[in-house]
Amino acid sequence: MPPIRPLHLALWGAYALTVLVHVGAVMTGSELTQRVTQPLFVPLLMAVLLTAVPLRSRTTSLLVAGLLCAWAGDSLGQFVPGVMQEVTVAGFLGALILYSAALAPLWARSRDAMRIALAIPYGGVVIGLFVACADGAGPLLAVVGAYAVALATMAFLAAGGNGLTWSGGTLFLLSSSLLAMDWFLPGASIAFSTELVMLTYTVGHALLIAGMVRLLPRRPRTACAPGAALVIIES
Repeated sequence: MPPIRPLHLALWGAYALTVLVHVGAVMTGSELTQRVTQPLFVPLLMAVLLTAVPLRSRTTSLLVAGLLCAWAGDSLGQFVPGVMQEVTVAGFLGALILYSAALAPLWARSRDAMRIALAIPYGGVVIGLFVACADGAGPLLAVVGAYAVALATMAFLAAGGNGLTWSGGTLFLLSSSLLAMDWFLPGASIAFSTELVMLTYTVGHALLIAGMVRLLPRRPRTACAPGAALVIIES
């Protein structure tokens, strides 16, 4: 395996720092800092992905498209607060579908009984949450139902990649479940719910992308290997 590029590590560091600043801003109530940092999550993850894996591959294209949808769900709601829930759900629904399409071939190659059994608890969590939140969803009920199915599917398929994708999919499931209870479950009171949603989402998203980076071929390096020499022949 080729060595990890310094730029790739620096981008991971920038992402971690941005997440810490954002969660700190949520805890202190600094709305301006939250608005500045949240739209940076996805561009940094996209840069992490593109500095590590080949550009021309089906899986990379699906992941980039999924990240763009996630950015729409993350950021566009800030500019149209009247339909923030609709924009967020639609953006992340697209991301989940695209992530599932990227993960499906990996799951198909590594099927085992334990991972197939995960469909039961993941499905149970999502069905229970959907039933509990149905009354509060109102006109978004159909979209929330589609989102619940896509969320369970993505988390299930993520278990077929590696430990990182498995953990990332599970945290994604937890984050969306907390957010659904916050939005659609009347009377639900979870301490530090906003902080927990952001922390599980950002860490889960990072683990999912890190797992995919590990599974995909590394991007070829263009620098000369140690000891190599550049020879110019003049005619």
